[in-house]
Amino acid sequence: MSFFSGFVEGLASSADTSIKRYLESDNQLKSKLAEKRIARAETEEARFRKEFDQYKREIKGLSKKAGGVDNAQYILQKYGYDEGSKIINELYTKELAGGKSVSSLFELQERTGPSVTIDQLATFYTPPAKIGTGESMQGVGGGISKLFGGENWIQKAVLQETDAVVGNLTKASLSEIPEALTAIDDIENYEIGYSLDYTKEYNRLMSVATDFLNNGDTDKAAKIKIAAEANYLTMKNFEKSEYGGAELRAVAKDFEKKLVNVHGIKGRYDAYSNFITPAESIEKYKLAQTVTTGLESVAQIARKEYSLDPTYIKLKLTEAITKNLVPVIVAPTDQFSKAIIKLTDEKLYNIAGSPTGTSTSSGLSGQYNLTTIPSTIANIQSLSGTAQSKAIIDAQKLYSGNQNAKNQLDKKLRELGLL
Repeated sequence: MSFFSGFVEGLASSADTSIKRYLESDNQLKSKLAEKRIARAETEEARFRKEFDQYKREIKGLSKKAGGVDNAQYILQKYGYDEGSKIINELYTKELAGGKSVSSLFELQERTGPSVTIDQLATFYTPPAKIGTGESMQGVGGGISKLFGGENWIQKAVLQETDAVVGNLTKASLSEIPEALTAIDDIENYEIGYSLDYTKEYNRLMSVATDFLNNGDTDKAAKIKIAAEANYLTMKNFEKSEYGGAELRAVAKDFEKKLVNVHGIKGRYDAYSNFITPAESIEKYKLAQTVTTGLESVAQIARKEYSLDPTYIKLKLTEAITKNLVPVIVAPTDQFSKAIIKLTDEKLYNIAGSPTGTSTSSGLSGQYNLTTIPSTIANIQSLSGTAQSKAIIDAQKLYSGNQNAKNQLDKKLRELGLL
């Protein structure tokens, strides 16, 4: 062997040893990076699971207090998780002390698809597992490794080896959840801090209404004033056995406001709580007034004839408006039971297009018949002046769907000199 051949062979042998050493070193680096990535994923998964379980417990409790998962989702999204949780807990504490239910402070649209679940909400609020994208491994490795495997071969190899494991560890943090429902009647900031003392609450709301009025929002001011008067007089009514004229008008005005809101009747309230509606919504508003009259009569009968709690009456008739179902009073079955207000399957407010134009109907008209005439007469007799005249006109409207009952009502009114 020539000197040159021996030199070349020796050089090749030395280079081969060096290449193997470089490759082995990079393989060890790759293994360490993969182990580190998997270890970080396991730590993040443990953290995620711990926080997820905590959120799940909290959201389960918040949902119960708010009246459902959709309600909790709405408040948490509107105010953020921490502030929303605080609001739900504070409102629920007031509810337990005799205040309003949390769900009564707002109204959401109906859910058309699947509702959000507690697990979905918990996943949404739990910070996702973070293990990095592998960007920091770009360019890692010796020149010989890059020569054989490409510029970022270690990065690619580590990601490939760990993706299967890391994907299984972190996939629980990925979730799509149904959007929060849109509010038909949004919860207002001023409603959250209400007082359990109804006199203080009345004064507080009237002050809030004045602030809105001074800022030029007469519609909002009027709505707050209507609610304030209705709530105040409802609580005052506990001291009586029936609604007085002012109390009944205040409760009825609140029913009208809710009907306008639920059925999207266009218009606005002026500073004197009069509803101003454009021509296109006149028929809808007239129907709302008719329905209001019917609810007013149901409220008085429930209070006067059956001694039902005024807050219960308000709650059930508000539910009737919200669900758009006719309420009926179910008499007690024996001396140990009480009357209840039950919702039927009949639509309370129904307005639909017809070939001849627009037809409207109030589902309440069907429950006024011969058997309800005595209580209607008694209600009319309890009033005087313009309130009595209005009650007579309203009663005639309500009985117009039953001509026989209408004739009998008119006969009784004439006998009493009221017609």
